[in-house]
Amino acid sequence: MKKNRLGLLALGLGIASFLDAQTIPSIDKLSDGIHHWNLGHPERTYARYTPEQYKEIADNFIAYQNKDGGWPKNIDWLAILPTDSVRNTLKVRERQSTLDNRNTYSQIDYLAQVYTLTKQSKYKNAVVKGLNYLLKTQKKNGGWRGWDVDAITYNDEVTTGVLALFLRINEGDINYTWLDDSMKKKIHQSLQKGIGVILRTQYVQNGVKTVWGQQHDNETLLPVKARTYELPSLVSGESCAILRLLMEIPHPTPAIIEAVKAGVAWLEQSAIQGIRIEKIPVSKDKITNPEYPYDRKVVKDKKAPRIWARFYELDTNQPFMANRDGKKVYRLEDVAPERRVGYAWYTYAPEAILQAYPAWLKKTEAEQTYTGYEVIGNMPAFYQQLKQNLTYPLAWGNAPEKDFNRWRTQAREKLLECMQPAPPKVDFDMKVIESEKRDGYTAQKIVFNVSGYSRVPAYLLVPEGKGPFPAILLLHDHGAHFTIGKEKMIRPFHVSDVVMKDADDWVIRCYDGQYTGDFLAQNGYVVLAVDALFWGERGRKEYASYDAQQALSANLLQLGTSFGSLIAWDDIRSAEFLRSLPNVDKEKVGTMGFSMGAYRAWMTMAATDAVKAGAAVCWMNTTDSLMTLTNNQNKGGSAYAMIIPNIRRYMDYPHVASIACPKPMLFINGAKDKLFPIEGVKSAYETMRQVWESQEAEAHFQTQIYDLPHFCSKEIQQAILEFFNNEFHIK
Repeated sequence: MKKNRLGLLALGLGIASFLDAQTIPSIDKLSDGIHHWNLGHPERTYARYTPEQYKEIADNFIAYQNKDGGWPKNIDWLAILPTDSVRNTLKVRERQSTLDNRNTYSQIDYLAQVYTLTKQSKYKNAVVKGLNYLLKTQKKNGGWRGWDVDAITYNDEVTTGVLALFLRINEGDINYTWLDDSMKKKIHQSLQKGIGVILRTQYVQNGVKTVWGQQHDNETLLPVKARTYELPSLVSGESCAILRLLMEIPHPTPAIIEAVKAGVAWLEQSAIQGIRIEKIPVSKDKITNPEYPYDRKVVKDKKAPRIWARFYELDTNQPFMANRDGKKVYRLEDVAPERRVGYAWYTYAPEAILQAYPAWLKKTEAEQTYTGYEVIGNMPAFYQQLKQNLTYPLAWGNAPEKDFNRWRTQAREKLLECMQPAPPKVDFDMKVIESEKRDGYTAQKIVFNVSGYSRVPAYLLVPEGKGPFPAILLLHDHGAHFTIGKEKMIRPFHVSDVVMKDADDWVIRCYDGQYTGDFLAQNGYVVLAVDALFWGERGRKEYASYDAQQALSANLLQLGTSFGSLIAWDDIRSAEFLRSLPNVDKEKVGTMGFSMGAYRAWMTMAATDAVKAGAAVCWMNTTDSLMTLTNNQNKGGSAYAMIIPNIRRYMDYPHVASIACPKPMLFINGAKDKLFPIEGVKSAYETMRQVWESQEAEAHFQTQIYDLPHFCSKEIQQAILEFFNNEFHIK
């Protein structure tokens, strides 16, 4: 939905008059509740605030706001009266929160305007509390209930009033721009749900859509009875509020357009010609209510503008009325005097809708040539076309080069080119900070230069004995959890209780309670684990923040590099460091990772021959499968750590991983892993299998799918150990 209405409003009023209009919040929406208060309080001798005293009126709202966030109805909100004394005059039910008589959403909107003017947090807090009430009380079917019956209620603009507010918030109303993304998302979802129930409750008469009832059953969605004189029917006034709301929606869907067309057609057909409603003076003894010191009468008048009855029979469209005994009548004179003057049986409201309709229809038809938005969720609306443009011309089999070794060289060069500039190389200059003797191996805390930019801390596990030993570079996951990195893979030591508990908890949640690095070291492997940039001891100085990774990524791009590339270069250099250690067998260096670590593992396998075998758990798929409207990969923040600029112009994920061929690779995914759709996993597996088979290396390419979610179980870790033992010929 485009955010254009507020801009048009400003242009229409002129900037100065627009600002003037915002100075004093309108009390018009409050008039219904005040009117009903007046009906019960004919003697009104108390003082009242003027509309200019908006802060005092807003303070009244805060004083009357219930704990659940809503408001009781039918109070003189401008009255200068003790709050408790007013509450005490109300019956228990009357103190409850409700949307009846245009209540609650009107107070919220008023308070939001006052917050814009004053910036006082008490008004902001009351707005949030009220919005949460609206969200909490929305029915599963999408509507809201009124006062008189537990049903989807359009009377008194109960459902439409909330949705109109939510629509303005969704479109960028200046009084709500401060709401956080979580609240905006909830409001957007609520709005869509509410529009959905409006479309589903439009009454179908003999196969033709018409308008709506005052209230609709929660299950059948058919019009139902409310008060005794409010019988199941088609209604003109409330339907106008619905149509007005639907016509306010920018770039309406075909379903909304159809609903408006059908509603307008019914209003045209249901208009009554040749009568008007006239107020007739009456003597004092016949006045039924001081608010209505007159009677009403239908008068024939050929020149009168067309008018609409409030209620129409569901099947015949015949206008009718009813008395408090629930009996239908078809003439106004047959309605009891008290109801005749105290209820709006006729309305001119449809005329405004019918006059606005031609311009709306013309605009809507003209807009059919474009969508009115170009972003859906987090995706460009044209994402399918973009995916179709991805032909992967450098993938093995697509590339002009048919010699595999030469292709492999070219593909790796292109991968590294997309990762440029490489950080400067310097001597590793490793130093051991401290060590701890463990069962069959020693744990060391070391530091070394991973690049000319970064001297990094790491854990190094070394088995007992002479060596040289096989070695594994362990690459930790993302997990949207940044306080630890290397500690996710290797049990830390000489750390605070906070870090220790953090690591133990994470290993239970993601690694089945087993530190993968310690498990491999117990089985004779040298193990290295390093924090990736932004994790653990290489994290943010202030505090760990999910949103900060996206800002970091943007800043790195502006500085000519990328987050994903720097992580990949560090992994390459870490592999080279591990291979350089004197107690490591240079021909038996592998890499393994889970989740983002799995992505890093096969990336490292593709980018350098310092590693000779790799295992990747829960990160392999295709761009086609991942780049959808609902996949986690499209959410931005986490994805930046795994994005290499422009590489998708040449190769997809499995094509890049295939640069590792013919080296041994083990890929494992979970059938219940919601992050990586299983069909995409299988497609990627097949793409890579064909590459290894083309080089007669299929025996060194293994894939497994476990009946698990996103998880690296002990069983999987055992399978990885056996894979490396087999490929490195370790008994």
